[in-house]
Amino acid sequence: MLAAATERASAGGLAELIACVRADVTALPADLTEGGFDVVLCHNLLQYLDDVPSTLATALAPLKPGGLFSLMAINRHSAALNTAVREMDPAAALAALDTDRARTRMFDSTLTLHTAEEIIPVLHGLGCQDVRHYGIRSFCDYITDDALKHDPAFYADLERLELATTARPPYMHTARLFQLTARKA
Repeated sequence: MLAAATERASAGGLAELIACVRADVTALPADLTEGGFDVVLCHNLLQYLDDVPSTLATALAPLKPGGLFSLMAINRHSAALNTAVREMDPAAALAALDTDRARTRMFDSTLTLHTAEEIIPVLHGLGCQDVRHYGIRSFCDYITDDALKHDPAFYADLERLELATTARPPYMHTARLFQLTARKA
């Protein structure tokens, strides 16, 4: 992924402006923690963490004041709905209502699912400002005809629907992923 990102940055003439670094977010190299970055993306990481507040504090360290932080994670509010619709398993969906755990087939590991409502106070506690909540894939993941998603006209309509609901309740609360953006104080 980093090689592809570096290649895309180079192809876009942005190689001098974008740094792609492979590092453990819980132990960043010292030169990354000096607060010199404009943007930090923390996407699809939260569900694998044991200590969310500490890791988010470390992930925020590279940002300069006013820098943009973006976090995306699987939305626990979506788990029961996803299980009922995609797997057609109402018993498992009922069980998903009362747990923050899920299993991933891809990595064969247990995930801890969070909600935006749980993470927003953590970001505020770490000094983040202007925290905003968005829903990602509010409808796409619940459409069971995956082949239809490859139809250009259908996809265009779906994209318009997704963009129209990304910050609109109640859809942002049941989207498959949540995104939080914030500014570092």
